Amino acid sequence: MSLEFLLSMLFGLGTAGLFSQVAAKPSVSLVNRVGPSMTRIAIGTGCFSVTKAFTKIRLALRSQNSPRIEKALFELPEIIDILVVSLRSGEGVFQSLEKVASRATGELAREIERILLAVSYGAALATEINKLPDSLPHPQFAEFANKISLSINRGTPLAQMLQDQGKSARAETRNRLLRQAGKNETKMLIPLVFLILPITVLFAIYPSLKLLNFGFI
Repeated sequence: MSLEFLLSMLFGLGTAGLFSQVAAKPSVSLVNRVGPSMTRIAIGTGCFSVTKAFTKIRLALRSQNSPRIEKALFELPEIIDILVVSLRSGEGVFQSLEKVASRATGELAREIERILLAVSYGAALATEINKLPDSLPHPQFAEFANKISLSINRGTPLAQMLQDQGKSARAETRNRLLRQAGKNETKMLIPLVFLILPITVLFAIYPSLKLLNFGFI
């Protein structure tokens, strides 16, 4: 067997393999098979995250400069305290909300009374409590409604979750008061600079100007 014969055989085998690869049907790789579904999952997850983000932004924007929301936010920590005490004494969620409605006053208490009235007419408590953020659009009330609804549907302990939210609600209220105090301090500078300070300067230099005028006379 000569060297030329071996080289010709190798060339023929290589050419046949090349033609078989070209003529064969291209197989779909694992990445291409998995890619579209994973892309759909990623897009779905991304859309869900974007929707949640826009919902939070919408609630935050709707809650700005709303006196009703401000009043309800100041009422929220005390109402949460009443709920926590009632729940830890062994009463249910509905009975605790009734106790809050009978003892509290304000915007949030009126919304709780509306929820209890709807429940007395046959509505589901979890469904009605989820409508609270529509009446009071703020993340704190959305969190409050979600925790109560989760406790009703799944039986999770509610007292500790509400106690933690009460701390965060008090911190937010304190921050709001500090921001409002800072704005008031800035507003107080306007009459100080443009009214009180010029009058003080005028009273200080008026006697000197009067004496100088007398001296020239």
